[in-house]
Amino acid sequence: MTAALQRRLTLLHAVAIGLGSVIGAGVFTAIGLAAALTGGHPGLLYAALAVAAVAALCNALSTAQLATVHPESGGAYVYGRRQLHPWAGFVAGWGFVTGKTASVAAMAATLGLYLFPDDAAAARWTGVAAVVVLTGVAMAG
Repeated sequence: MTAALQRRLTLLHAVAIGLGSVIGAGVFTAIGLAAALTGGHPGLLYAALAVAAVAALCNALSTAQLATVHPESGGAYVYGRRQLHPWAGFVAGWGFVTGKTASVAAMAATLGLYLFPDDAAAARWTGVAAVVVLTGVAMAG
């Protein structure tokens, strides 16, 4: 018999986790890149941030609605499988895993570049070390 998942997170917990994931991954790199791409025009940067905020809001609201309709573990896989087709669930699940893996790589690279801005090799190895150490911590529980 499989034990049911215990729901312990409150709305405040969920919001804190979501904000931490989004802000933590993007603030340190994305804003600087966006500012560079807008050529130093604050109005263009704010417009780009507004578009990104609307896209993030749409994503959050649609995910919240899907989680309400399908209250089980599996996230994107379950939503795609149930709403569209099993193949869509498979693609959505792997897309989620791939996206999170890329996000971890980007955050690790950002850490390395912050610590060693003038040494690409040291920055790269620092990022690799961060992933290895944090993976070990997660595996240790």
